[in-house]
Amino acid sequence: GAHSQGKGRKGGHLEHLECGRRRHFCARPSPPPPSQSHCRLGLWMPAYSALASGGAVQPPRAACFLLASFAAGSGLWLLLGSQKEEQPDVASPRTQRSARSAAQLAKWFRWQAVLASEAAAHTASPGKGSLALWGDSITESWRGTSYGTPAGRANGTPAVLAQTLARRWPSPAVLAISGDQTQHLLWRLGDGGELPPPLASDGALTAVVMIGTNNLGAGHLPGPTAEGVLAVAREYLRRSRGRLLLCALLPRGDGAELL
Repeated sequence: GAHSQGKGRKGGHLEHLECGRRRHFCARPSPPPPSQSHCRLGLWMPAYSALASGGAVQPPRAACFLLASFAAGSGLWLLLGSQKEEQPDVASPRTQRSARSAAQLAKWFRWQAVLASEAAAHTASPGKGSLALWGDSITESWRGTSYGTPAGRANGTPAVLAQTLARRWPSPAVLAISGDQTQHLLWRLGDGGELPPPLASDGALTAVVMIGTNNLGAGHLPGPTAEGVLAVAREYLRRSRGRLLLCALLPRGDGAELL
């Protein structure tokens, strides 16, 4: 491999790493803060100290090949953006930490925007109050969907809703996203707009919340998961004049996978 250095824009430097036929260019300001040592193609972590000091870098050919191959694959999106760990009791939208792919992450934001619109348009039935159900895939099954797309495993579930809860509360609002954890619902109730002022100010609103099982599935311990569930309950009660039915989590079958 070869290494060359030249002046870049705004007084910075352009690092040029050549590995076989592939070339990686890293724009580096002077002096370079650690958070900006990103290549356009990927991250060359072993070479960071040399790049920061302006020294020559000659990465092994095999390492360059692996880096380029990984960057070309579906895993590149994990290297981009924030890698901060999500906490069960701290509001957060879905991130790379909790989404299986970039496509799923985009699907989450699209579906969440739909739910926020539905919450804003929801109106109570005169004399009967209103019902809102917040949660994850278990709750979204009431719609017969997953991320808003029809799901075979939920076939017939919307009919059950129509024959039961909807008789007492016409047109219940099912505000749920498959795979969500407590921190995601916390965000949705606040910045996500799923508890807008008209809905929050409805004293006749009954909210049913079931959330937290996906925290356990993601490896969060029961204690932090319980704190996340309580944070969701407190956030709802702080923002809303309605009542809250907080459901217990259903048993899981993870077994030794998480233990």
